[in-house]
Amino acid sequence: MGDSSRPRSRLIAALFAIGLIITLCSCTQQRPTQAAQAGEPAVARPICGELSTVGEGADAISVIKLWGTPYEMGYAHGKLCSEKIKAFYGRIIGAMTVGMNVDPKVLDAAWAQMEPFVAEHHIEELKGLADGAGIDLQMVQRAHAVPDLSEFHCTFFAAFGQATKDGKLHQIRALDYEMRAGIQDEPALVVYKPEGHNAFVQVGWVGFIGCISGMNDKQIAVSEIGEHFSDDVETLAGEPMPLVMRRALEEANTLDEGIQVFKSAHRTSSYLYCVGDGKIPDARKLRTSKDFCEIYGPGEQGDATLPNVVYWSMGVDSRWNKRVHDVLKAKLGQIDENVGMQDIMGGLGTGNLHAVHYVPGDLELWVANATPAPENAPAYDQEFVHFSLAEALK
Repeated sequence: MGDSSRPRSRLIAALFAIGLIITLCSCTQQRPTQAAQAGEPAVARPICGELSTVGEGADAISVIKLWGTPYEMGYAHGKLCSEKIKAFYGRIIGAMTVGMNVDPKVLDAAWAQMEPFVAEHHIEELKGLADGAGIDLQMVQRAHAVPDLSEFHCTFFAAFGQATKDGKLHQIRALDYEMRAGIQDEPALVVYKPEGHNAFVQVGWVGFIGCISGMNDKQIAVSEIGEHFSDDVETLAGEPMPLVMRRALEEANTLDEGIQVFKSAHRTSSYLYCVGDGKIPDARKLRTSKDFCEIYGPGEQGDATLPNVVYWSMGVDSRWNKRVHDVLKAKLGQIDENVGMQDIMGGLGTGNLHAVHYVPGDLELWVANATPAPENAPAYDQEFVHFSLAEALK
């Protein structure tokens, strides 16, 4: 790795009081603009967004629909969800700075290395988000620096053709991450209709513009697993992982175009990706670091291969791969959303923070989230909520 300041440990926070974190990192109020300082009247901005929910009771998830320019989408996001954003930033930044005893300046230094590689339209959206929520831009940047400073192991598979019950692409993304910080308390499905890019949905949290799980209107879905091959092949001088994944949804109309986004990006750490295309249907898995991007289809790697299936769980060499293999092998020809949600995620116990099953060809997904702290019941044991991107885009 090119810089020694990068902490190489998972985001497994020590037990700490959530109230302390929110108090410590509750988000600095935005500095007044020159116009406000001069006493000029504020100009009302249009809100290019809508806020609703899907699911019921404890399973309810915020649905944030955004459209317009990057700044307008960020501003609407911030304005619609200001208090929830402040709470989320308090938790995610607190998990790093308090739970892992990392000075906030480490996050600032990390963002300073990443920012030159961040697309300008994402920079503009972050500015709009800060303005809309009434918080300091530095706090927004800190929250978006956290994922590339932490390691986590997850699970994905993509199955299609004769491997599935209906011949369609079925893909999962099981996020295994620290729950005690309460990150899961502010879940969101963020639906984007941006100017000049594909429409898409990302499964994440309020106030977070990066993608760690998502699907676009061209039937492309992306999944991800954190890895660590060696410090020598990692850096912070690159595009943050969640923004690379987001660009894959913004830019890719085909499987090959999705893969090309990851190949051509200035990558940071060691990650495994899955890119699926419901139109074909087909999928590939990628083994990446800052120095390499290896692409594998079914049967193209020395692991236990399955026809029309790609998968990884908890890492390239993890024993979890055999567990996933054995379940999928037993279900070949019958793989569907029930296999993804019940047999893999629920049956094996993967996807503790959030768990997603995509059917990109139908622009549908199912998502479950962990229950709020301090209960922290894992997502894979919760009710999965159905969401139609096609309906959301009407």
